[in-house]
Amino acid sequence: MKNLRKIGLGFVASFLSISLVACGSTKEEQKQASAKQEQKQMGKEQKKLEQKISKLESEYEDYTKEKGYMESDDYLVFEAAFNILAKSIESKNILQGDDGELDKHLKDLKTEIDHLSNNQAIKAQKRYGSAVDVYEAAIGTHMHIVLTKADITQHFNAVNTIELDKDFNADSYDYEKIDADATEAIKSIQGMPMKRIKLIKEELEKYKASFSTEEYNQLNSAVTSVTSSLNKQVEMLEVLQKESGKDKSTLEENTKAAETQFLDAKEKVSAFESKYDIQM
Repeated sequence: MKNLRKIGLGFVASFLSISLVACGSTKEEQKQASAKQEQKQMGKEQKKLEQKISKLESEYEDYTKEKGYMESDDYLVFEAAFNILAKSIESKNILQGDDGELDKHLKDLKTEIDHLSNNQAIKAQKRYGSAVDVYEAAIGTHMHIVLTKADITQHFNAVNTIELDKDFNADSYDYEKIDADATEAIKSIQGMPMKRIKLIKEELEKYKASFSTEEYNQLNSAVTSVTSSLNKQVEMLEVLQKESGKDKSTLEENTKAAETQFLDAKEKVSAFESKYDIQM
């Protein structure tokens, strides 16, 4: 009996020993598998960033292959995409106007991406396309340019630069000059500001996923309001062209409408920027 008990105890001890070794081996294998998976994931994030810079290089070649340089409208789109990527890796290599060295900027950014650590690549990929980065790189500057142009409360506004009393009865009016000034002001409004609005709309759609539904609607509504304000100002200027005979009594009403729409846009933009503490 004693021998049987010894044999039994020995068997149990051996079984426990084997179980512990097996358990330890399983944990080690799981740890190694987890490490391999993590390393694999890190490689994926690095690859995604490399693909983004390669796409920028390809777009740069496409934009410049015909004339050897980039058109201004193309540059604004390229600058936004470049800066969003640069911000994601916390690079100081930010474009601020075409300085004629875009190929160098691309090479420098590619080098920075190639030298990212695994953790930096993961962090950059998580940050890429954040609401703040997209706004600062692709939308904010254009929005402020348009708001400045639409600010009918300022003396430099296109409508306010045309000196004209509300009664339209002064014999001394130089109507040819008024017509010329109004025509020039309309061209000014329908030119650069409207192009920037078109660009803002395109960038908002391109990076729609970067914003919450509320943020997207807020910015989109701001664009709608500032567009309405500018269109209203064009209507006012058309009244002054060639003594058009249009109802001049609506000028004051339209002025108030244009101001209300401008202020609505300004308020929505300010609210978005305040939320993220954006200074532009």
